[in-house]
Order: sequence, then structure tokens, then C-alpha cells
Amino acid sequence: MALHTINLWEIVLDGTQIFLCCLILLVLIRNKIKYKQLLLKMPSRENSLNFNTEFIIRAIRQQSDLAFTHIMETIAKERKTLDTYFELREPQMAPHLVQPSPDHGVAQAPAAEAAELKASDTIYSEIETLADQGMSLGDISEELNVPIGEVELVLKLKRLSAESAKNNNNPSA
Repeated sequence: MALHTINLWEIVLDGTQIFLCCLILLVLIRNKIKYKQLLLKMPSRENSLNFNTEFIIRAIRQQSDLAFTHIMETIAKERKTLDTYFELREPQMAPHLVQPSPDHGVAQAPAAEAAELKASDTIYSEIETLADQGMSLGDISEELNVPIGEVELVLKLKRLSAESAKNNNNPSA
């Protein structure tokens, strides 16, 4: 008899589970039907957005605005860091060729730019002169305290300029 009691309770539990599953399915079907009826009662489905859609769009906009703001702040910080680095590094580059101007006023900005251009032309002409004397790229870089990449660039530009001038003078060649 005890064996029949255990089987009876298992059957009751299985029946209860089946009943609950059927009840859940009926509730889901009823909700789906009510949702469709509600959609049919709405005056214009195309013009109004679903609440979930509006919420998702606003959340995405907020996240993209936050990300954009963070990116802009990061760019501004990096720009400040680079400006500071170049302000500190500029006097170290070829100190005997670059002469700092005593006046750093706002009115002197065009003059300062002209001085920078003149100093860079001086550095570049010095690079060309040392290269013509037969110095290696590394020696020129150490001598003028200029990065070796800049020395290579100046010499390549000089060579390309000379080749271009040669081709312009001899169009038949």
C-alpha cells in the first residue's frame, strides 16, 4: 500500500505541473490577444512609437552623448599634454640654432611664427650642409639634437626637389 501511495503522489504532482503549464499558456495567449486588440484600437500605429522603443532610443542617445563627451574630454586632455610636451621639448631641439624671443605677447604672434619658420629653415639648411659634408644620419641627428626621422625627411625632400627641378629643365630626357 505504501508503494501505491508514493505512485499516487507522483501522479498528483505530475498532474499539477501539467495544469500549471496549461494555465501559463492560457495567460500568455490571452495577453497576446489583448495586446493585438489594443494595437487595433490605437488611432495611428505609424505615428506613435511603442514605449519600449522610445525608452531604448533615449537610452542609446544618452549613452552615445556620454561617449562623445568622454571622447572630446580625452582629446582635450591629450591636446593639452601634447602642447605642454612640445613647449618643453622645443627649446631642447637644436638649442644653438633656435633663439627664443624675449617677448611672448599676443601682439607678437606673427613675429613668433616667422621666427619659428626662420629657425626651422636654419635647421633644415644645417641638415643639408652636414649631409653634403658626408655626415651620417645618426651623426646629424645627434649634432643638431633633431630626430633621425626628421633628418631623413629633410634629405628625401631635398633629393625629390632636385629630381623635380632636373626633370623640369630636361623635359625630353
